[in-house]
Amino acid sequence: MSVSGVIVRNWRLKIAALALAVLLWVTMRLTDGSVGRLTIPDVEVRVEQVHRDWFLKEAPFPSTVQMSVSGPQGELVRAAMSQPAMVIRVDSVLSEDSVVTLIPDWVSNVDRSSVTIENFAPSSVRLLFERNKEEEIPVSVRLSGSLPDSLAMVSEPRANLLFTRVRGAASVVDELETVFLEPFDLGRVTGSGRFEVALDTAGLGGLAVNPISATVSVEVAPKQSRVVALQVSVPGGVDDLVVDPATVAVTLYGAGEVLERVDSSALRLRVVTAAEELLGVLEEMEDVRAPIALSGLPQWVEGVVGPDSVSVRREEEP
Repeated sequence: MSVSGVIVRNWRLKIAALALAVLLWVTMRLTDGSVGRLTIPDVEVRVEQVHRDWFLKEAPFPSTVQMSVSGPQGELVRAAMSQPAMVIRVDSVLSEDSVVTLIPDWVSNVDRSSVTIENFAPSSVRLLFERNKEEEIPVSVRLSGSLPDSLAMVSEPRANLLFTRVRGAASVVDELETVFLEPFDLGRVTGSGRFEVALDTAGLGGLAVNPISATVSVEVAPKQSRVVALQVSVPGGVDDLVVDPATVAVTLYGAGEVLERVDSSALRLRVVTAAEELLGVLEEMEDVRAPIALSGLPQWVEGVVGPDSVSVRREEEP
């Protein structure tokens, strides 16, 4: 029989025997108690605890290090397979920009009674801190939607919470002027009452907020109307413009007690078209129709002008 025939014959059995021999050799090497040295790359560095007065601004730099360990061969393999990590707990901060020297006691997932942690490369990491700040920030109510047509607001909705305590990075807290409540939908109101509304903490940069909700008091009443007559004013700077009609009725809508407090002398009806434009048209036409606008309405009062435009002409010379 040829040499090649000898090799090919029972080749599956021979490969299995070779694999078994390699396995036995590796097992004996790992259990023979011989001491070796191993470098484990990419050991994660993380900070799990920081003194409450400080805030970790960025991830540690570098975020991974190499770790050299020595011990029995089998224990070295187990240490490498256990996914070791460098877990730093910062009990005190001396500087915002700190360099921390790594120590074996911070390594997790490794049985240090079986292997010896010799060194790290690099031997230190950089940590950037910022001081935490706690401050009381004003709370603001936000409204959305509109009341049902049959209701009107009596007063400004108010929250029972004037301030909320905010804690976090000083740079974020210092820029915070107010903490808003989640928008309160007026469309859900069917009558006066108190409504629980959460604070809008989205976008606060991880700040801790306490308390996180408030009670908003809403007072409404049936919508009523009141009619007032207002004189229409023309744009300033022109003395000889005349409007027709000179007085227009305005219908005010709101809660009864709010309408009673409306001072009609504070309301204004004016022609909104500029004087120059009016004069230019009146050079060619006898009169021009111009829109009018209402101003001076108090909060929670609506006004409907009828008609919403007037005729403007030049005053005839005597």
